[in-house]
Amino acid sequence: PKRTEAPRDYVIPSVARDEAKISQKSRETAAAVEGLTERARRDGSERAGVVEAARTKLQNGGLDAPAVLAATAERLLGAKFLGE
Repeated sequence: PKRTEAPRDYVIPSVARDEAKISQKSRETAAAVEGLTERARRDGSERAGVVEAARTKLQNGGLDAPAVLAATAERLLGAKFLGE
């Protein structure tokens, strides 16, 4: 006679996946930084190194302080950055 075995239960482990959600505002900011970086690179002057250093600081959070933001805003206004 054939032996009947009880059904076996199997446990298959699952690994949790990390997910990052990036806000639309962050995407817009990143696109703006990319655009300004590319514009500065096309300038052809020595500014490319300065821009790259600033970009690295920005990405590492080195420019994320109220005093830095205020000083940068003052310099941009003084240079008429948003003008022509």
